[in-house]
Amino acid sequence: VLLAHMVRFAAVLQGHFAGVIGWLGVNHSFAPYLTGMTDREVEHFAQMLIYEFSQLTSARGGQSIYTDMHLSWEVPAFLAGIPAVGPGGEATGGICDAFAPEAQRFARGLMAVFRAGDATGRPFTFPRPVIHLSPRFFATPGHEAFLEMACDVAADKGNPCFVFDRGDTGRAGLPFCPEAAGEPWRVRGAALLNVTLNLPRLAYRAEGDERRLFGLISELLALAVRAQVEKKAFLKRILGLGARGPLALLAMDRDGAPYLDLDRAGGLIGMVGLNELVQIHTGEPLHASPAARAFGLKVVSHMRDEVEALGRTCGIPLALEQTPAETTAHRFARLDLRFHSPASGRIVKGSIARGDVYYTNSTHLYVGAAVTPPERIEMEGRFHPLIPSDAITHVFLGAARPSGAALARLVETAFRQTACAQIAFTPEFSSCAACGRTRRGLFDRCPDCGADAVEGITRITQYVTGISSWNKGKRAELKDRNRHPGFFPDSE
Repeated sequence: VLLAHMVRFAAVLQGHFAGVIGWLGVNHSFAPYLTGMTDREVEHFAQMLIYEFSQLTSARGGQSIYTDMHLSWEVPAFLAGIPAVGPGGEATGGICDAFAPEAQRFARGLMAVFRAGDATGRPFTFPRPVIHLSPRFFATPGHEAFLEMACDVAADKGNPCFVFDRGDTGRAGLPFCPEAAGEPWRVRGAALLNVTLNLPRLAYRAEGDERRLFGLISELLALAVRAQVEKKAFLKRILGLGARGPLALLAMDRDGAPYLDLDRAGGLIGMVGLNELVQIHTGEPLHASPAARAFGLKVVSHMRDEVEALGRTCGIPLALEQTPAETTAHRFARLDLRFHSPASGRIVKGSIARGDVYYTNSTHLYVGAAVTPPERIEMEGRFHPLIPSDAITHVFLGAARPSGAALARLVETAFRQTACAQIAFTPEFSSCAACGRTRRGLFDRCPDCGADAVEGITRITQYVTGISSWNKGKRAELKDRNRHPGFFPDSE
């Protein structure tokens, strides 16, 4: 019943929010319900959870429920020492820590289901497993085997993302998810709006004048914050209607505060094309030199400081975000070709002749940059402390199939030796509608039956999906990706 409630409520929330619906401490929240189950039964329960979320797609015209399941091997800090609730909503008499073995079995069961994929071997699109790695993770018995298992799933299907929770909060990457000491059911937060800045356009307008560039950035940030203020005022009026209004669900009060508490919600300011801004201003992309990266850091530091100051002034918690930009990076590039040629023609990525142009996402290095995975993780990671909301580095695998041990070593090194906040590994697949087989790598024709009814599958930003739904800019980006051939020595 709890599983069904979680899935159905996620579907309801998706009707109210445009972004991802995240669930914290999933394996530990379910743990008291799994006592007495065999490993096979736990894995079957994990299978039910993943398939229930996946099958909701058929009820939404093919649209997935954007869902993150946050998992921890150790008991998350916000659940440690808290009385555990079991079936029927009754207290179990124990604390969450006592159910850690069940939570760990559930985490392993979820990984086993993700590794198997669906009935045809395709990776699941959602839910996305977000695995938190903290200092306590590396001190908890069994972490080595679990990390290798999770990394093996990442190598095989690409689903897991690894969040580096160095502050040991259990809420890393979630800037508007406040503490609720002793009351974990109050740990909820929301972003009211995400406004994304077209950074290359500001560089075109500045024409090499650094002072003008930073002035333009400040002006645009002020405009973005005005949008945040207006959105909050609008929502306040709608929520004020209570049960009579269209947001009655979010206005409900069961614990002394509305489900969506506007005083605890915040706003996101995203960005596209830092790499191109730096290239326009310095003549070099981010990966080319320390000087280019230093200027990029100067820009993002300025944005962070301005956003925090504006947030204090308007009374809304604000944070920078790496906008996923599934469509925005292409749209911004096309608009700048119209309004800022010929300069933009020398900067946009992709093919102008074919119209498949794009800017680099957020603060990332160019996807085709000739850098190794550790270099990309280290360089991009320098920006992550400035971006509280879900900063990530992608390692593109292509058709390669590294071992779980190889990726686990890379993940632990990144945790200990870089400032990177999150890593995702991205393999590629082809699924044939004619014979039903799924193969690793991207093919125009099925290597098994020769049919051309083939769908490519890989990660677009932070989730795995079919390539046929991508716009031309994202398909051009896919072609340009550096897949690091031969880098991983344990490749199969």
